[in-house]
Amino acid sequence: MKQIISFEKEIAFKTMIGEITSISLEHTLHFQNDSNITGDLIISGTYKMTEASTLEEPFSYSLPVDIMLPNELEEKDRLIAIDNFTYAVMNEEILKISVDILVQGLEKVEVLDIPEVEESLEETVVEKKEEKEVRKEQVKENEEHSAQEEMVQEEVQESMSKEDNNLQSQEEVMNSKSFMDQLTNKSESKKEEAVEKKEEKQEDHSNTGTVMNSIFSLFANTDETYTTYSVYILREDDNIEEVLNKYNITREELALYNNLDDLKIGSKLIIPTSINEKDA
Repeated sequence: MKQIISFEKEIAFKTMIGEITSISLEHTLHFQNDSNITGDLIISGTYKMTEASTLEEPFSYSLPVDIMLPNELEEKDRLIAIDNFTYAVMNEEILKISVDILVQGLEKVEVLDIPEVEESLEETVVEKKEEKEVRKEQVKENEEHSAQEEMVQEEVQESMSKEDNNLQSQEEVMNSKSFMDQLTNKSESKKEEAVEKKEEKQEDHSNTGTVMNSIFSLFANTDETYTTYSVYILREDDNIEEVLNKYNITREELALYNNLDDLKIGSKLIIPTSINEKDA
């Protein structure tokens, strides 16, 4: 415990005070008991009745002090000291002093010398230690359980991610297969149309002229062609006219293989290309 106790007092002189030439403070403060301080503050020195005077007069005043502390202090550790001292001449006859008294020491703590109480305290300490150990075990179990849950969640997420990847791969394969089937079906359809046209031409030639002329006419006027397909993916700056010019096809031919009303960036266009065997 450390405490500052402030003390102020006005001292009335019997004569005029022109100037304080010297001053000192002593005390007889002491502990009357464990919480009560008594004694005197002794103010002494010399002064002049006027500033122009060369004659100094002595003075000494004893100021009684009685202090009651809120707590009792241990006798061997307690201490009383003057922490600060100031003074001022208020008028021609009054001297005001301010003193800060420092009091410090250890507070008294009552100790019950009862065996039952000591045993109870020991039991309480043991119980608290056991509770602390139990809490540590619970915390450790909770941490292990949390770690296991995190591992399980990671495994589940990894498994779900693999399944999503497998499904996505299967969808890509199915889409690719569907796209190739579409190309194959359209190619077969074009071949069937070409065969039908060829048969019609053969029938028309067989109805006019001789058999030999029909044969030569068939070979002379019919070019064997086959169709290939390209796939073009629309980009941001593309338009249909540029694609038609690039592959030298008409809008009607392109519409046979694609839905031109629902085109966007990334759409796949099937581009038919007819090649003559003579040119090949």
